Amino acid sequence: MLPTIQLNTYNNTTTSKYMDYNDISSLPPEKLKYSIHDWSSHSASYHPKNIMVNKPQDQGSRWSSNSNNHMQYITVKLDKMSVAIHVCNLKEFKVYGGLTPNNMIELLHSGLKNDCETETFTLKHKSNDIIFPCLYIKIVPLVAWGTNFNFSIWYVELKGHSQQHIVEKLYNDYISYRENEVIRLCLKHFRQRCYLDTFNSLQQLTNIKLEDQLLTDLHSNLVFNGDFDTTEEILYRASERNLFNDYIKECQCKPIWKRIRATDKNGNSPYMRGGHQMCIDSDLGKIYMFGGWDGSKNLNDFWEYDENLEEWTCLSTDTLKYEFLINKIK
Repeated sequence: MLPTIQLNTYNNTTTSKYMDYNDISSLPPEKLKYSIHDWSSHSASYHPKNIMVNKPQDQGSRWSSNSNNHMQYITVKLDKMSVAIHVCNLKEFKVYGGLTPNNMIELLHSGLKNDCETETFTLKHKSNDIIFPCLYIKIVPLVAWGTNFNFSIWYVELKGHSQQHIVEKLYNDYISYRENEVIRLCLKHFRQRCYLDTFNSLQQLTNIKLEDQLLTDLHSNLVFNGDFDTTEEILYRASERNLFNDYIKECQCKPIWKRIRATDKNGNSPYMRGGHQMCIDSDLGKIYMFGGWDGSKNLNDFWEYDENLEEWTCLSTDTLKYEFLINKIK
């Protein structure tokens, strides 16, 4: 079943999630029935059951916590197992979902605007491209718009898909996925502990591979055989298949500075300076440096550094001379 959540606190928040059969987003969502399963606290008559009816003009038709700490929450239980995709003075809140109230994953981390307009949010409903159904939805307020105000939610509406044939198929796929992941974790543990007979037996019985064959070859040659030459060849093959690209994109560039102590053929090198201009030709391995300030006067010299030869070359001791000649020619 695919639920949608709508929250109000003089704000309306609607959160919807769609389960795929193959593509659940093509199916129209339906309003999902639910009941109040659990809550942290409530103030006076502002009981959590008030969020089940939409009465925005009724000041008493809302849930209000008796505190504004991060321990406040409401957990609702869907009448049927579903896949959720949608979910008040809530400036910031989180939504969790799962098959049991004790094992949930984060579906949404967002916030409401400080107005009375209805808002709709899309909930996470996939994990590693596997759609997971939900039976429990937990709403956790984090920050209210007023620092001295308790959390309030006026209305919660869930929308999604609860067709039995769809949900059962997704549920079975999800359970199968979890079982396969458990087996992979066992295989990983057995190999790390060198229980190779158990590792091979489990892999043959389940016909589940721990990883891509390239990684298996890498582990065998590096860990078991200590064959560093073959290990390097495997890494080169992985690089040719662009397997490192995703990791490289996530890495932050860190500059590494190395002092250049080179000179030109006469033993000369650029004077100490600041405020100079530099550019790098990475294709040719050249660094160009122009001018600067040595602490007493402006410098007009122009230098080239060859990264391959590790050598400086002075292209001009005074570029102003060339400017004078150019102006004279003009």
